[in-house]
Amino acid sequence: MKWLPQSLLARTLIVVVAALVLSQAASLYLLHEYVTQPRNAYGMGQFVSHLKTMGAALQTMSPEQQSEFIGRIAEKEGLRIIPVRGNEGMRPAPDVPPVRMFRERVRDIFGADADVYVRGAVETPDEWGKRPRPQVLWIRLSAGERDYWVAFPRGRIERDPTSALLAWTVAGLGIAALATFFIVWRLNRPLADLARAADRLGGGADSTPVEEEMGPSEVRAVMRAFNRMQAGLQKSRSDRAVFLAGVSHDLRTPLSRLRLELEMQEGRMEAATRKAMVQDLDDMNAIIDQFMDFMRSEASEHLSPVNLAELARSCAERGARGGAHITCELNELPVQMLRPLAMQRAIDNLIGNALRHAPGEIVVRVREIEGKAEVSVLDRGPGIAPEMVDRLKEPFTRKDESRTGSSGAGLGLAIASRVAELHGGHLDLIAREGGGLEARITLPVAG
Repeated sequence: MKWLPQSLLARTLIVVVAALVLSQAASLYLLHEYVTQPRNAYGMGQFVSHLKTMGAALQTMSPEQQSEFIGRIAEKEGLRIIPVRGNEGMRPAPDVPPVRMFRERVRDIFGADADVYVRGAVETPDEWGKRPRPQVLWIRLSAGERDYWVAFPRGRIERDPTSALLAWTVAGLGIAALATFFIVWRLNRPLADLARAADRLGGGADSTPVEEEMGPSEVRAVMRAFNRMQAGLQKSRSDRAVFLAGVSHDLRTPLSRLRLELEMQEGRMEAATRKAMVQDLDDMNAIIDQFMDFMRSEASEHLSPVNLAELARSCAERGARGGAHITCELNELPVQMLRPLAMQRAIDNLIGNALRHAPGEIVVRVREIEGKAEVSVLDRGPGIAPEMVDRLKEPFTRKDESRTGSSGAGLGLAIASRVAELHGGHLDLIAREGGGLEARITLPVAG
């Protein structure tokens, strides 16, 4: 579900908070049923027994003693005792759970006719349909010849736990959030380092080993496995580079010797045969050059300020030295932080690919479209079938019937694609309007 948070921190926080809320709800229910309610019932029973004792004491006292006793009770316990005159406007207290429980205790001790009262008219409901809670309750005590009203605050039988519960909930959620943040932060740090290292490795850069001493044991195991994999890949790449470099170097000597021998055969063999053999030797040298270019690590080159238009112009001029018809459509772009030799190699390969497979005019274009820099090489060759586009960007892939001749090792487009990805861009092979192909490198424009 896309609406759910995607980060580990957010998802863990949601799970922990939900578990805490359910836990607190269960705790509050159990606390109310087995602790708070029994304690309230016991406290109410004690208070009602105290009221009965007060009524019995008032029965045995003279009027002067009663006045003194009432004054002491009001001073020490906050209970107000007044004689019953009959015009106090008393009515039964609302039948809410705390009052209901207290009323049951009163009737257990004072008889079935006893009740709990409030004073005044019936309260008007508020805008939500709720009546205000009276804060003072009354009970009638019989003291011989006279009856008394005893007024006491509602807090004697009911305590509002809202503030305590709110504080408890907020504190619990705060502690859970902090604990979750700390745990996930400790877990995310090594995972973030691992993600950055994997991204660098995937982009072709040589990444330093990630630290293996951070995070839980499972994360450390992943770190160790990644470091072993990275070391193996680097060794494999190094061995492959050494192997290809050695083979390429060893091939140069016999090729040079063959070229020299062909030059010495001028006039002794047919010109067409000699020309074909020289072309074959040039093609073999071109393939060796492509091998060497492919094995170079562009990621080791440092980023430098590059004017893409000027770089493309120099590549076009270099390609035109052999007599090819190359035109330029170059718009000035902001200076980019690029690897200049790698970008030059990519553009040279695109131009060389066009020169090899497409007769006629070739266009080198640089422009900015929708915040992206585009370097394109356009030709009027046979083009590429859509189903072959992705395959032809892979190393050692050729399509003889449309874009390849006898020369080349199928590495030009692979080199250009790798360089584009190294700079955060991509290579696209697009059918050109009117026929032909547009090989386009798209790069992010520096802000």
